[in-house]
Amino acid sequence: MPPEASSSTGSVAGRRIRPLPAEQPHLTRCTKLLCSAFLTLLLVAGVVVFVAYLAVRPHRPRFHVTAFTASGIPSGGGLVVLSGQLTVRNPNRDIAYFFDRFYLSVEYRGADVAKDRPLTAAPLYQPPKTTSPLPFQGVEVSAGEDMAKDAAEGDGRVEMTVRVRSRIRARLAFWGNRHWHPLNVRCEVAVGPDGQLLAEYLQKRCSIDFF
Repeated sequence: MPPEASSSTGSVAGRRIRPLPAEQPHLTRCTKLLCSAFLTLLLVAGVVVFVAYLAVRPHRPRFHVTAFTASGIPSGGGLVVLSGQLTVRNPNRDIAYFFDRFYLSVEYRGADVAKDRPLTAAPLYQPPKTTSPLPFQGVEVSAGEDMAKDAAEGDGRVEMTVRVRSRIRARLAFWGNRHWHPLNVRCEVAVGPDGQLLAEYLQKRCSIDFF
């Protein structure tokens, strides 16, 4: 039997073909205008952020070793007393930093000989283009015998790592970031047989990890 022919009612092979919905030009035009406006605003916001970044040019704080001694190494006793000073520099022109309390740890031969000793008694606020000292003294470690052996062998140097941890947040003009970010600083130091910091480590820049 031959297939049914199409009829004037839009039926083909016994199935009705529904007419396509009529186009609505005004809705299409509105959608295009909204998309164009959104993309324009997004582009303008990106340009403003980029220009503001170039104007401010944010830099991380910089930590340096300015002094370090290990008293007691020449005697070869079991107790060594560490003292010294780090400095933190805010190199930014428009950004200020807020630091929480600082804590000091000292690593020797891959193990902590001092752990989370309070380095500051209170949080620190640092305005732009300023340098703040972070002194410490009287940090006792019971590794004097091993340090005396290192000082007597090889090139006579005793290498340690000073670690500082805190939290940091930034403020730009009247806008302040309320979120704290962990801050971890590592400073490589080495003293000679007399317990004094070697010249190549003086003012050496520390590595920093935050954000």
